[in-house]
Amino acid sequence: MRETTVENGKVRGIPCGWPSITAYYGIPYAAPPVGELRWKAPQPAADWEGVRDCARASAKCPQLGVASPFFIREFYPCEEEMSEDCLYLNVWTPAQSTDEKLPVIFWIHGGAFMTGYGHSAHFDGEHFARQGVILVTINYRLNIFGWMVSKELDAENEKGISGNYGLLDQIAALKWVRRNIASFGGDPENITIAGQSAGAACVQALVCSPLTKGLYAKAIMQSGGGPSPFPDMVFPTLEEAEKETDITALGVKNLAEARALSGAELLDRWKKTMPRPVLQRYPVVDGYVLTNGVAETITAGDTPEVPILIGYTAREGLAFARDRKNLEEIMHRTLGEKADGYLSLCPQDGPEFEQYKTDMATELLQSAAQALALIREQQQKGETYVYCLDRNLPGDDKGPFHAADLWYVFRTLLRSWRPWEAEDHMLAYACNTYWANFAKYGTPNGDRKPELPAWTPYTAEHPQTMRLGDTCEMIVRESNARVQRRQEDIM
Repeated sequence: MRETTVENGKVRGIPCGWPSITAYYGIPYAAPPVGELRWKAPQPAADWEGVRDCARASAKCPQLGVASPFFIREFYPCEEEMSEDCLYLNVWTPAQSTDEKLPVIFWIHGGAFMTGYGHSAHFDGEHFARQGVILVTINYRLNIFGWMVSKELDAENEKGISGNYGLLDQIAALKWVRRNIASFGGDPENITIAGQSAGAACVQALVCSPLTKGLYAKAIMQSGGGPSPFPDMVFPTLEEAEKETDITALGVKNLAEARALSGAELLDRWKKTMPRPVLQRYPVVDGYVLTNGVAETITAGDTPEVPILIGYTAREGLAFARDRKNLEEIMHRTLGEKADGYLSLCPQDGPEFEQYKTDMATELLQSAAQALALIREQQQKGETYVYCLDRNLPGDDKGPFHAADLWYVFRTLLRSWRPWEAEDHMLAYACNTYWANFAKYGTPNGDRKPELPAWTPYTAEHPQTMRLGDTCEMIVRESNARVQRRQEDIM
């Protein structure tokens, strides 16, 4: 099926390496958010005449780039075009007709809410399509384009709010998929929203948003889910965010002048105005997209009853504190009266603290994933499947680093520079199969092959995690006092 018709016109895709699979790149799901539409909710895409050629991906949202040379080499070795005209999505489908009702994975890329794009090389849908699952990846607004807040923007909005444009883009794309995925042979009633890192945090925000009710059937969160997974990235209220924002700091007198700046100039000026060196723009609790904090929404039970797959890597390697003093500032700011109890378990400055910085993110994500599973079990919100990827990737000593699971989940090993071994290809087969089964059936098992062990939900009685490594097996993953304390605090 090389051509199909969506709500705005006809589209033509291209065959993948597996010829029966068709990829459609660069389909607009909303109008370009430029000019007067900068910092406004996404608007409907325009219709087109004839057949739209979808052989090439769109530009990515303007961004400052990835600071880590390691991640540049790992995932972003090539320069990509940037433009504010970035609200496009990509579809990989094995369907030969429009009535097949195949399950759909709706993928939200990560990048700290600041960088990334949905068509990078490791996000390829061919292997999911081979398993009978349609993959959709999207671009959405990032950094100052996606998360800008200001009282001037509040004043022009009918709801008196600003920010969350990136989340509104994701919701618009999800609604577009609901309306149009049948044209690609997909089932609009069987959509799994999925993402990694900031993409997982966005998935969780969508799970907690009243605007997404009934739009999806399942959720996957990789290295970014659970109540308060990253203490330094708790979504502020709109009022709190606006205290750190002044549009005149961009060197303009008003909103009209800010909208008149080019995207490149705006990005450059914004970089110079960051109130903290590591400040990252991200979603806010605005009373509309998010009516409460994510952790509060989860613990209150204000989330839908859907199966969830959630996990982390064994050596995330993200350090959220520069030193002990900075850790104390972060924890007191985010944990309040609970901070001292947790800090009493953390080492002081020195070699032990440096090792703790390496382990910090894994501990936090482990405690958050386990807490989410137990909370959902208590609330009878559906089964929660937890994993830990602990395969040491060949080629360096980084171990199972943050985002290492992407190569395996999408089974795109051959697009990497690494000297993969037989165990890596077996792990990629396992991950891709488990994820595809979850999208099909709401459980990683489904039509599981005999060589893959059964994956059971994480429960209070059986607190087992799927170990994804040299071998795959259900284990009770060890935890230390810090993990246990954080898990108790956020429950």
